[in-house]
Amino acid sequence: MENTKHGELQGTDNEHPASGKVALGDGVLKLQDTNITEAPDARVILTAGFDEATGIRIGALKNFTGTDEYQIPVGTDLSQIDSIIVWCDQFSVPIAKSKLS
Repeated sequence: MENTKHGELQGTDNEHPASGKVALGDGVLKLQDTNITEAPDARVILTAGFDEATGIRIGALKNFTGTDEYQIPVGTDLSQIDSIIVWCDQFSVPIAKSKLS
């Protein structure tokens, strides 16, 4: 993927461990070799500074383990995106995150 940003997925606290690799570019977000704590209503959000409220929701988390790709909405300015979070809508808490560079 050209002009790709990369990161390492990590948990948000001791109750929500997570691991995996993240790649963002060419209209796709790829979560690779993930292992994320299961939670109801998990959503994937592109963010600036881990700010869920202003982030771009790109869909429900497809799987808590493994590798998945998510299409980025056309027109999304990836230069403004520096992080992603996996967010639990039901409890309004982040369960995984990654800083991108």
